[in-house]
Amino acid sequence: MSIEKITIYSEASSITIDDGKVVALVQDYDTIEKVTAHIKEWIAMVRKYKEIGYFPLTEPEFIEDCIVTFTDLEPNKREVMRVNTFMQIEGFSGCNRIWQLPDELKVQVSALLKGFYLEYDTENWEGFTVTEL
Repeated sequence: MSIEKITIYSEASSITIDDGKVVALVQDYDTIEKVTAHIKEWIAMVRKYKEIGYFPLTEPEFIEDCIVTFTDLEPNKREVMRVNTFMQIEGFSGCNRIWQLPDELKVQVSALLKGFYLEYDTENWEGFTVTEL
């Protein structure tokens, strides 16, 4: 049993830009309760995948297989900025991903991202806690 602690950030789902400034940023998982429920949902799913043989060669790992692969959470702000899923960006035409924005807007988005600490047991995934940064 080993207790580990990492940072996590929810992916952005929408951004509003007005007059060259980011005025609103929505992250779907922006509270401890939402982040905790989201992680629990994917722990259960990874457990089901394991039962049906989805991980035939190695045991699934909490961070690599559950958090990084399946959740909408990322281990740092840079990964949130790189996410390739479509999001709603209002006020800056032609962009639907953060990485397409000009650098000055990316810096503003990064500053607005809300993050959390995730403390977890490497053996017992259900034994985790989420706290605000």
